[in-house]
Amino acid sequence: MERKKSAEAPLVSVIIPCYNHAHFLSEAIESVREQGYAPVEIVVVDDGSTDNTREVAESYEGVRYVYQENAGLSAARNTGVQRSTGEFLVFLDADDWLTPGSIERNLVHLLSNEKLAFVSGAHYKVFKDGTIKEEIQHVKSDHYCNLLRRNYIGMHSSVLFRRWVFDEFLYDTSLRSCEDYDLYLRVARKYPVYHHTEKIGAYRILSDSMSSNLPRMLATALKVLDHQKSSLHSEAEKEAYKAGKAFWTNYYCTQLHQNLVAKRTRPSKAALDMLFAYEPELGREFVSKNRLYLLLKGSNRMHMLKYLLNNKRQN
Repeated sequence: MERKKSAEAPLVSVIIPCYNHAHFLSEAIESVREQGYAPVEIVVVDDGSTDNTREVAESYEGVRYVYQENAGLSAARNTGVQRSTGEFLVFLDADDWLTPGSIERNLVHLLSNEKLAFVSGAHYKVFKDGTIKEEIQHVKSDHYCNLLRRNYIGMHSSVLFRRWVFDEFLYDTSLRSCEDYDLYLRVARKYPVYHHTEKIGAYRILSDSMSSNLPRMLATALKVLDHQKSSLHSEAEKEAYKAGKAFWTNYYCTQLHQNLVAKRTRPSKAALDMLFAYEPELGREFVSKNRLYLLLKGSNRMHMLKYLLNNKRQN
């Protein structure tokens, strides 16, 4: 995109919710300041942190710091909408960062089509061991149906929204995860959106992040899809909805099974209930190969014995 003069360029607000991630916050802020695009305003929403989030945010000239009592990520993003003034909005988690030039790469698409509610791009996943993986999805049409099938966007910071979207929609504060997926579906149900394959941001994978709670993630993903059930009009949408339920079930159950086998996840009641409810073959495979481990390590031995007996009957 050809560089515009600051006086002519639309203001972009980058909203950074932060809850006890002060040690990552500087990297997120610097990635915005190094975009090479102006004007940009940065709004840090401190969601009741007990670390030095305020000190880090206020060390940067021009960064707007907003404090709220801990209310969760959805509420923090909604607060950021209210306290920002840009015509376009980016939501950047404090432990992630934007790639150079990403604001302009997204903005060019919105400026070329005033009907688009948001545009999304690809991203990188960055793991704790330093491994980096490109996440690229090719979606050129039928964005609502494709979102029903899976969250092809993946990283929230890869999305640039028009402000008017939030005159009609806000993040659902009852959701403790998948709140971004829920918003994409609600917006794309009503308005055109666009997706491209340029990398916009880097998504840091933390083992202690909310996405590591797989039973909750699956339950919430299915809940978000169920919110769309009454809005499905065509047979294609209904088929996409069914495909999405199957995708999320398989996706999270496969992850959980791998974590159990590798002993990265404890075989808790919630974990085994999830496997036996949605992917019983994976559940039976795990208990049949890990009987002694379950009996020795399980916090509820009677519950584990139930699965052993269930597996014996199946065989």
